[in-house]
This record gives sequence, C-alpha cells and structure tokens, in this order.
Amino acid sequence: MRIVAETTSLKRKYEQEVASRSEFGFFEQLWVQDALHSSWAYLQDAQGNLLLRLPFTRKFGIKAYLQPLFMRELCLLQETQKKEVIHFLQGKGLLHLNLAGSVLEDSKKGTYQILKWEQDIDSIREAYSTNIKRVLKKSAGLQLETLNYQAFQEFFTAQKGENLGNLNTAAWSRLNDLFALAQKNNAATCYGAYAEGNLVAAALFFNWHNKLYFMKGTLNAAGKDSGALVFILDAVLEKSAATHHSLDFIGSNQESIAQFYRKFGAKDAYYQVVKGYLPFV
Repeated sequence: MRIVAETTSLKRKYEQEVASRSEFGFFEQLWVQDALHSSWAYLQDAQGNLLLRLPFTRKFGIKAYLQPLFMRELCLLQETQKKEVIHFLQGKGLLHLNLAGSVLEDSKKGTYQILKWEQDIDSIREAYSTNIKRVLKKSAGLQLETLNYQAFQEFFTAQKGENLGNLNTAAWSRLNDLFALAQKNNAATCYGAYAEGNLVAAALFFNWHNKLYFMKGTLNAAGKDSGALVFILDAVLEKSAATHHSLDFIGSNQESIAQFYRKFGAKDAYYQVVKGYLPFV
C-alpha cells in the first residue's frame, strides 16, 4: 500500500466510485469533504485501486493524518481490505482517523446513534420513550420555522459561547461554507422553535437522498422548559418520514446525549478508531 498525492484524475475516479454506491451519504461527497478540509491524499493498494481518501495537515512540522472536524468517519472503498488498511495506518506517526463500517475485534471504537424506519411518522412515534411523549405534550404551543444560517449560529453561540471545544472562528467559517454549498443542493436546513414569537431552540440538519443528519442543535432556558429541541426533532421527522428512511444523530460518545437520542428509538452504531504510533493525537 502507498499514499499518493491527489490529482484531477484520482479525484474524478474517487467521485465516480462514491456516486455509484448507495450506501455513501452526505459526508462522503467530495464537495462536502473539500468544504471541511483543504488537503487530501489517497491510499492505494498494490494494484493501484483506491482504498481511502485521506485528510492531512502539518503538525509539529511533519505530516499528520487527522479526522476533520464535523466529519465523524471516513469510508473505505474496499471493506475487505480493512485489516490491511488499519495495519498500514497504524504505522504512521501522527494519525487519528475514524473508519466507517465493521469494527475489528478488540479494537477501539466510537459510538453514534441512528434512527431507521420503513413506515410513517406514526410508527416512528410509537418507538418514542414515555419521556419523549410527555415532553411533546409540553411543546404543543410551539411553532416551527426555518432559519437562515447566520441566525442559527448567533443563537447557538449565544447559548454555548463563541468557542465550544473545537468550535473556533475557523471552524464556524467552514460550517458556514458547507451550509451555503449544501443549501444550493437542497441538502441543508436550519429550523427554529418559537414560543410567542421568541426563538427558544435552533437546529441544523443536512440531508442527502433519503438520509437525514442532525448536525447541531441547542436551546435556551425557555426552550428547555417547553421541550423545544424534542419538538424540532419530532417536527422534522414528521416532515421527512415519507421521503427519508433514516436520521443519523452524528454522535455521541457522551452517554447523556446518546441516551437522549435513544429515547427517539435510535440504535447504537459504531466506527473504528485508528491511531498512529505517536501519542500526541
């Protein structure tokens, strides 16, 4: 195996491969990846087949392969070569990547939640926990409206602060760029929940073909009292149940958040965590 620099022909080949596979979703699209990270290379096998698109950057003066912010995982083009790919990647120094698909036994894994359905909104709601059903009754007076991205970001940072974890100015700028591109492809929407004309919760969703992605959401004190985030999620599911078949909650490895998503009927799913031999990442 070897890592090669990105060329126009390799990029086109990768794009064609992704387009031919129904299991590849929003975050596998090249324009999405390029909006979230600027530098990419490719992992090839001995026959020159593309295996993986690799993000890289410079850290401590050397090349580092690190999972881009907002992207939970990367998808292998050849799942049958996963063991060999992981062994190769573990031989790199500065590397911390997440791989979609099966998780090798006794390997480190990450967790997220996904809600899948085959029928209508009534069947989805039947799987809600008693707590979610109770909260929805409290939210009966709320109104759902679409928001522009700037209003979403301003509300989010007002509740969470300007710098939450890795959400610095550069990160917000990348998410803004991605939203603008996605909106042109009818693949992004921000929603707000209003109580008596006041915004009490906001959420950002992406969608691709028949898959929904809950990217981020938050609420203020009034929104918490009225169950506003539960209201938004339920309303989006109602709007989308007939045209989509899954809602990917993106995370979370944080158990309290994971428990919240499970109350909608979402199930745990996993990804492979791969690290290089240096302990800095």
